[in-house]
Amino acid sequence: MAIHNFSAGPAMLPVEVRERLAEALGPGEGGLPSIAEVSHRGPRFMALAEELFARLRELMDVGEDHEILLLHGGANLQFAWLPMNLARERTAAFLLTGHWGEKALAEAGRVTRTQVVGSSAEVDFTDLPELGHLPADTAYLHYTGNETIHGVQYVSPPQVGVPLAADLSSEFLSRPYPYRDLAFAYAGAQKNFGIAGVTVVLIRRDLLERIPDDLPRYLDYRAWVETGSMFNTPVTFAWYAALEMLRWIERRGGLAAVAAANEAKAAALYAAVDGSRFYHNAVAEHCRSLMNVPFFIHDDALTARFVEEAEQAGLSGLKGHRALGGLRASLYNAQTMDAVESLVDFMQEFERRHG
Repeated sequence: MAIHNFSAGPAMLPVEVRERLAEALGPGEGGLPSIAEVSHRGPRFMALAEELFARLRELMDVGEDHEILLLHGGANLQFAWLPMNLARERTAAFLLTGHWGEKALAEAGRVTRTQVVGSSAEVDFTDLPELGHLPADTAYLHYTGNETIHGVQYVSPPQVGVPLAADLSSEFLSRPYPYRDLAFAYAGAQKNFGIAGVTVVLIRRDLLERIPDDLPRYLDYRAWVETGSMFNTPVTFAWYAALEMLRWIERRGGLAAVAAANEAKAAALYAAVDGSRFYHNAVAEHCRSLMNVPFFIHDDALTARFVEEAEQAGLSGLKGHRALGGLRASLYNAQTMDAVESLVDFMQEFERRHG
């Protein structure tokens, strides 16, 4: 029986990437150390790092106006690290479209002034909010490109006259994106960019001048720029996994081809939900996520049974997040149409038996 993994993250990897990672950790010819065992300052790893950053910059289509960093700590650390560096004695403005935006707001509030300039909380985060007035001292406008839990996604970045800061964790490298238009962006790798342990940060170079000089060096983005993201030892194997994911995306035909596949998977699943009175998704169609599809059964008492029976059928990771409940299928780059079709078949059979 095939096992299909719909986990929201750490997410599934393409089979061929898993195979390459397994080979990379295996014993090398003549006892050659694996890539996880060599010095990050040595020529072997430095060649890997050079290729990784070059491929990433090309795929993101950003020029020399931006720095790309590979950091530790996940998005949760960036919630505080970003305002610590770029919003000292200024206001960090927020658009809220769900759980992760609220978490980013709360952490920023520990560091600097914050102001919510748009929120869709009053409609239970099922739509995008209207943008309100921005304070005169706005340091940046923060938005969450794709809300992993609530399943709400911006088709394109908000259009504003202040620097944009984006949490792109669950949609990074899932489609062509105007990264050049962003002043700052961050994303955990464990969705579409490899394995947990790496956080990509994009920062426009002119913003480095804002950083106060009294920060601990570790928490100063400039220290990571100066050291090529090697202020301390990087998560070397996660860097290798990220490189293999970039190579895989390019073999698939690049971001345009990946986006077309992701759109087709999401369309198939939404059609199954919308075509049923047994399941429902309340998110407005114009902002439905292509990456994370939350859906609910009309009788919530059946949700636990759905998850249990889905697991038995080889469909794992479908339990909704504890903050929202229900069910959720994550359709990241590595997910296959075969998996989505298997899920749809199971949903229809479950409805036939329990509807």
